[in-house]
Amino acid sequence: MASVNKKKLADSVIDEIKRMIQSGEIREGDKLPNQNEFAAQLRVSRTSLREGLNTLTRLGVIEQRPGYGTVLRSRIPALFTDHPTPPLISDKAATIELIEARRYIEIGAAELAVRNSTPEQVEEMRVLIDEMTLAVNEGRIEDYIEKDVAFHFVIAKASQNRFIINLYVTLRGVMEQYMRESFHLLPWMLDRSLKFHQNIFEAIKNGDHSRAASQMEKHIRNVQTVIENYYQRLLKKPLQGNSGGGRTLEENIS
Repeated sequence: MASVNKKKLADSVIDEIKRMIQSGEIREGDKLPNQNEFAAQLRVSRTSLREGLNTLTRLGVIEQRPGYGTVLRSRIPALFTDHPTPPLISDKAATIELIEARRYIEIGAAELAVRNSTPEQVEEMRVLIDEMTLAVNEGRIEDYIEKDVAFHFVIAKASQNRFIINLYVTLRGVMEQYMRESFHLLPWMLDRSLKFHQNIFEAIKNGDHSRAASQMEKHIRNVQTVIENYYQRLLKKPLQGNSGGGRTLEENIS
């Protein structure tokens, strides 16, 4: 069983249990270790473990039975066990589809987060925004990506809607890979990305559900515009040193 990166805490508990399910380490109907043992195996605190388990309970992935323990449910939601093929930035169609999926999931999640978030979740968002700002100022792209993904997951959890949470859990790994590729390829996007996240947070903090939704929409629309412009530039740029003649970069990577 792999240990969990301490920085990700409760979110990594979810990712690790998902990995264990997909790899067959734990199966439907299996009883999970007791919390002390499980927290030690994952190298997280019991508080982080409980938070992750509570999220999975809301998703219907596990069932916590008093006097017995925690059991992997006999019917795990399909979205949690599917193995989506990660869309790389070199796959134009898949990348655009991912952005479209994010638009329909995350705009609603932001609006619901205004109505349903707890003070603790708003504070968690604030801390993540501060950490994202520091990462941008210090040029730490990987740290920014980690906090960016975590920020969106907090919004999903703050929606208090288990279907939105489930959808985000499914997309999370794909999003992280896409962000890693796009930010390393287009690092100038970091400053603009941070500004959008700050605006989204301020709207949620101030209880403005309309502005939270509109700022999330602007953020995702900006991402799509940047990526579409990137593909347009590839179409116009011939591949240097290519024996195939007039083929473009996009023809060689798609």
